[in-house]
Amino acid sequence: MGGRGTFAAGNNVPYKYKTVEIIEGVKVLQPKDPKSSYNLPVESHSSSSYILLDKAGVFRQYREYNAQHEVIFEIGYHFENTLSKHGESVLHAHDYSAPGIQNRGKARLLTAEELKKYRKFFKGVDL
Repeated sequence: MGGRGTFAAGNNVPYKYKTVEIIEGVKVLQPKDPKSSYNLPVESHSSSSYILLDKAGVFRQYREYNAQHEVIFEIGYHFENTLSKHGESVLHAHDYSAPGIQNRGKARLLTAEELKKYRKFFKGVDL
């Protein structure tokens, strides 16, 4: 699962993630190396979306990818400088102006519709 940004460029690299669970049909990934950064891959090898839980099993990140394997939408639950108070985690989204991690927009709060659509993935988050 995911090779940190080289698949869409046509360069296959060894998988750096493993699937540890499936929530509502979406693979939950975990870095194979426990010392690695806890972020999802910027490009997908095989799925249109992935979920990442933190080491305690709480939702941390969700990403959607297009047919070219590029990230196009993201939801996070962690400290976000522009939205968090006192270092607390906040549920938020990042829109992309175009496919690809370089086009990631600033964090914003989820809409009511997004919260309803994606809440099934927010394992361990008090809503």
